[in-house]
Amino acid sequence: MARVNGAKIEESRRLLVERVAASRYLSKSARLRDLLVFLCEHGVDGEVHEQEVGHKVFGRSADYDTASDNIVRVHASMLRKRLEQYFAEDGANEPVIVEIPRGNYAPVFRDREVEIVPPAALAATAPVVERARDWQVPALAAMAAVFAISTAVLLMRTANPSVTPAARRGPTVQRFWTQVYRGGQGTDIVLDDAALGLYQELAGRNLALSDYFDRSYMRGVEDAGQSAIVTRRQSSYANANFLWKLFQLVGPLASKTNVVFARDYTFHALKGDNAILLGNLRSNPWMEPFLAHTGLRWQYEKATGTYFPVDSWAGNEAKALHNPDSQEGREGYCSIALMANLGGTGNVVMLTATGGSAFNAAADFLGDESAMARLRQGLPATKDGSFPYFEALVRVKGRSSLARDSVVVVCRVTRG
Repeated sequence: MARVNGAKIEESRRLLVERVAASRYLSKSARLRDLLVFLCEHGVDGEVHEQEVGHKVFGRSADYDTASDNIVRVHASMLRKRLEQYFAEDGANEPVIVEIPRGNYAPVFRDREVEIVPPAALAATAPVVERARDWQVPALAAMAAVFAISTAVLLMRTANPSVTPAARRGPTVQRFWTQVYRGGQGTDIVLDDAALGLYQELAGRNLALSDYFDRSYMRGVEDAGQSAIVTRRQSSYANANFLWKLFQLVGPLASKTNVVFARDYTFHALKGDNAILLGNLRSNPWMEPFLAHTGLRWQYEKATGTYFPVDSWAGNEAKALHNPDSQEGREGYCSIALMANLGGTGNVVMLTATGGSAFNAAADFLGDESAMARLRQGLPATKDGSFPYFEALVRVKGRSSLARDSVVVVCRVTRG
C-alpha cells in the first residue's frame, strides 16, 4: 500500500508543477517554466548542481564557468519570487507548496500551514473574493471568441486546393517530410519574432541568441518607441500563411506539431525535438547555432528595406545571387536547409524567404514532387534514398509561387 500511496503523491506533485508552470506567473517565460520542470524532475531526491542546470536547461557547455556566467542564479532567484507570488495569490488554496531553498536548487514540497480564520473575517473578505473573480468571465469569453474565430479561418483556408494534400504526396516529398516528422518525436514549428527583426533594423544592431534567450538586450533599450516594438509578440503574415499550407501538406502528421513563438522556445527543445525554424537570423535567432554548417546568409539592404541572399562560401561572387535589375519582374528567393538538431536526436529545417510570395513558393516547392525530385537529384545518393543534410536556394519568378516557375540556384550538402 505504501507504493500506491507513493505513486499518488508523485502524481499529485506532477499535477501541481503543471498548474504552476501554466499559471500567469510562468506561462510567458519559457526559461522559468523549463527551469521549474527540470528541477522538480531531477532534484526532488537529491542535490542539483548549478553547472548541470546551466548545461541542460540553458544550453551552456557542459564545463562552462559558473563563476563568470550567473544565468542559473539569476533565473533561480526570479523563479523563487514567482513561486512565492503564485502560492500567495492564484495558488492560495493549494494544500502543498513548492519552494526552491536559497543556496540549493533541489525543490522542496511541503504541506501548507493551515490558518484558522474567524467567521467574521471570512464574511468581511467574501466580497473581495467575488470581485476578484468578476474579470475571469469576460476574459475567458474573449479568449474563447478569439479561438473560435481563428479556428474558423483556419478551417476555411485549408479548403484551398493550392497545396498537394497529404494523400497525394509523391515519394520524394513523403521521404523528405518523414525525416522532419520522425517516429514518435514531436516537431516544433518556431514562428519568427517579427518585432525583434524590426527593432534590429531600426537600431542598426544584431542580437546574439544568448542575448535574446536571456532577455538581456531589453536592458539596453532606452528609447520608448523601440521598447514598445520589442515587447510586442507578433509573427509575420508570411509565417502564418506558411503554417496552414504546411498542415495541409503533412496531413495526419500535423497532430504531432507544436507551434511555438520564437521568444518562448528553448535550447532543451532544440536538442530533443524535430524543428522547423521560420524567418531569418534577425527575426528568429534560433538559427544561429546552425550557421557554422551553412553558407547561405541573408543580408539586410537598408535602402530598399529588403533582405537578399548571399553565399558566404562563394567569395567575391557572393552577391551574384541577387539580381535587382531582373527583366522578369522582381525576383524572390527562399532558402531551405535540413540539418541535425543540437542533440543529434532529430532533424531541423530552416526556411527563409524574401517575402510572402517567396514563402508561398517555398511551401509549394516542398509539396511538389517534380520540384523535390529535381532538388534530390542535385544531392549525393544515400543507401536508403533519404535526403542528406543540405541547403538550397530557390529563385522565384516575380510574384509566382508555382513550383514550375522556381529555379534551384544553390543545392549542396552542408558541413559538419
